[in-house]
Amino acid sequence: MPRAVCPRCERPAPTCLCAALPAPVAVRTGLLILQHPAEAGHAKNTATFLTLGLSPAAQLLRGEAFDAALAGPGTALLYPGEVSAAPPTNVTRLILLDGSWRQSRRLLAANPWLAGLPRLALPEQPSRYALRRAHRPGQLSTLEAGLHALALLEGAPERFAPLWAAFDEFVRTGLSRRGD
Repeated sequence: MPRAVCPRCERPAPTCLCAALPAPVAVRTGLLILQHPAEAGHAKNTATFLTLGLSPAAQLLRGEAFDAALAGPGTALLYPGEVSAAPPTNVTRLILLDGSWRQSRRLLAANPWLAGLPRLALPEQPSRYALRRAHRPGQLSTLEAGLHALALLEGAPERFAPLWAAFDEFVRTGLSRRGD
């Protein structure tokens, strides 16, 4: 018999995070998260958490190949690269790739239109996501990258504090479940 899953956060019922989520944070910049299908079932996945925490401004699509029409005017890609002194201007929608680093490179290759977008790269910063080990310094979860990018583009990072607090609780709960 399959285990019960929350229809909202898509997590197993005993680890549902809906009660921990604050009211969605209002943002001007839309987020479009393109998630590799292999990432969808991971218990440590933060893309759904981010989507629910920024709803309705955030949207999650699963797949490997996506329509180039998703990249309208004002769209930028959040992806590592050279950090510029100033972020791209007039960004109204930010695309994030969700998956392992190998999966994100596959998403880039399968969607060549992404390479033509202005790119936003974040300065290196420590991760708060102790549930997964980063391969290199500065590698962040999708939620962390999304919130840092929004703070960079829109300012007022303190308004994300309730979502950061919920994320920190999610991490603490996950660590206690595995005995850390």
